[in-house]
Parts: sequence; C-alpha cells; structure tokens
Amino acid sequence: MSKLAKAVAAITGTEPVRRVGRPPLQRAGEVEERILEAARKVFIERGFEGASMDQIAETARAGKPTIYARFLNKEALFIATVENSIAVKNERLRGHKPGGATVEERLSSIGEAMLRETLTADFIGLYRVVLAEARRLPGLVTRLGQLARERGIDTVATLLAEATECCGRGSAPPDAASCETAAGAFADLILLPLLMRALSGENLEALHGEIDAHVAQRVAFFLAACRRGGVV
Repeated sequence: MSKLAKAVAAITGTEPVRRVGRPPLQRAGEVEERILEAARKVFIERGFEGASMDQIAETARAGKPTIYARFLNKEALFIATVENSIAVKNERLRGHKPGGATVEERLSSIGEAMLRETLTADFIGLYRVVLAEARRLPGLVTRLGQLARERGIDTVATLLAEATECCGRGSAPPDAASCETAAGAFADLILLPLLMRALSGENLEALHGEIDAHVAQRVAFFLAACRRGGVV
C-alpha cells in the first residue's frame, strides 16, 4: 500500500486496498494499469460523483469483481488514479536531461519541461476533479495536494542539483533544507501563474505559446534571488 493511500485512508477512514489471489505479476500490472487509465478517463469526463464503477469497468474492459479485488471502492480507485497520474508525470520529468551551455539555459530547460508536463488536458482535467471534491472531502484534497507538491519538489530538487549550484554555493556541500527551499521557490515561480490560469479555463494551446517567454523571465528572477542569497 502506497504512502499516499495510507495517508488518505487515515483521513477518510477507508480500509486499505484488498488484493485477492496472486496472478502473474506482469499480467496483474497490465490489468491494474488498464483500470487506472480507464478510471482517469471516466473521472475527467464525468467528475467523481458522475463516474460509476460500471462505466469504469466497461472502459477498462474488466469485470467489476476484478476492479473491487484491487480497489475497495470508488474513492480508493480515485485516490489510486490521482496518485498514479502524479507518479507518471514526475517520473517523466525526473528523466528530463537539462540542456544548454549556461545555468540560465539549463534552468529554462527544466522550467519548460515542468510546464509542458503539467499543462496537459488530462492532468488539468484530473486536477479540476480533485479540486471539485474540496468541500465534500477537504482532508483528502488537502493531503493529495500536499503529497503532490512534496513529490514535485523532490523531483525539481534533483533536476536543479544537476543543472546548477544555486542550492549550495561555496565549498560546503548543499544541505537538504536549502535544496528543498530552492526547489519549492523555483516550482512556484514557474508553475503557479500558468497553472492557475489553466485551472480557471484558459486555452491550453495559448498558454503553451507563452511558456518560453514566461520561463525566461522567471528564471532570471530566480537566479537574481539565488545570487543575492534570497532563496536559500
């Protein structure tokens, strides 16, 4: 059971996911992946309340007993779907190799990759579904947001460490708190303005057209703060 699922189970009072039987690992993984992909599509299209396990089973080409053997109920499946989307997004981003000859170019490469991974119809759509549940399940939504941010900052910190010495200048090695602070500041500067506009309904294609200029401006601001000791 994942850390996210455990944390949310504690908040919502749901039981851990029950798994029945022991199918071959490869086939079990393929079935679960197909269920999560189907759930993501149905949740985005219909929202949490509008989505049904029947619809998800039909989309996944899987029987409901197969789904319930892996996920206790619709809420557990929703948690797993969000967790999986966050993990996949961060895994792709973690694999990004910052390009460029200068620190500015490498940081811009990271910022552009962050935005292109975030400003997608699927990710924004699922994010909206999560936010829509804020009144009904405030603890769940808050925790999901916190864990998504923690994972994102960890990924960004890794990329920043590869691209620049901003989170630890001088002869002493950078400490974890400084790297985390720098990564959080960088992520907020780059992501939040365009993410908020995307969540409010602005056209994603138009926002993608602003990425290069937006990132260049924010990277310059971030580096100026780093050099003056205002970030770490």
